[in-house]
Amino acid sequence: MTPGRQAHEFERARPQLVGVAYRLLGSVSEAEDVVQDTALKWLALRPPFPDRPVAWMTTVCTNRCLDILRSSHRKRMTYVGPWLPESVVTESVEDAARNIEMASSLSTAFLLLLERLTPRERAAYLLHDIFGMDFGLVSESLHLSPANCRQLAARARRMVTQENARFVPAPERQRELLDSFTDALKTGSVDQLAGMLSEDVDLRADSGGKATAIRHVLEGSDAVTEFIANTLGKAWSGKQIGSSSANGQQVLTVRKGTDLVALVAFGYGSDGNITSVFIHRNPDKLRTYTQYRASTSAAGGLVISRD
Repeated sequence: MTPGRQAHEFERARPQLVGVAYRLLGSVSEAEDVVQDTALKWLALRPPFPDRPVAWMTTVCTNRCLDILRSSHRKRMTYVGPWLPESVVTESVEDAARNIEMASSLSTAFLLLLERLTPRERAAYLLHDIFGMDFGLVSESLHLSPANCRQLAARARRMVTQENARFVPAPERQRELLDSFTDALKTGSVDQLAGMLSEDVDLRADSGGKATAIRHVLEGSDAVTEFIANTLGKAWSGKQIGSSSANGQQVLTVRKGTDLVALVAFGYGSDGNITSVFIHRNPDKLRTYTQYRASTSAAGGLVISRD
């Protein structure tokens, strides 16, 4: 294999590598670093080359992510307030079904649920269910038997199904919910919004201690609507409230002048109502959102570029 061919094989694998790394780590910048490390290892490889280059690179990428997840556990424990995965601007396509499929494995709700799985459960589920790798290849990546990988993926799949974490409503419903949330912020009236919230809705804000935000999780429709009307509405009064796309779904943006100061995403129930409100306030993560853009490729891959 010539150096040019090696480079071509890496570029062919890059979208899958980015897609795996981002979903495992919940961080665009860390995913980029892992993929770059994988590229260096692949391009430094000399004959004999593996029969399945993409599988080899996916194994290297996955194991590096697992190392990072193990070492980052302590950091998550000391993180100030709730932690949320980074969001990234996603480009919508004309095919609405494809947009929803993209959002189902990229949404904040889904990525946050993955945090509750063990690193190996997370990897087995993603590699098999999202990227379509057979359990023979998954076992090579995780250095476990195919039977063990099936069990890991099955446990993860049960939790994803029970939590309904991959459900995303049609764009029209997303817009309706976003408009109601915006109206509640601007007017202080939450009557319409309250009917679109699940009774056990929760709200969490990620600031990392670097911006003003509630540091505990609010639970229940009454607590969440009161907070939206009496706290968020006042805090964001006079700021520009708009909408954008993040992780395959519509989100609310809050700006002070040209600066993005908050990003609001939702988790949804199968009835189309809001089950979770995710508020991004960490300025580092908001900066990432403004700097990166992602588009999807086949089988869950991501192409991430800087704006």
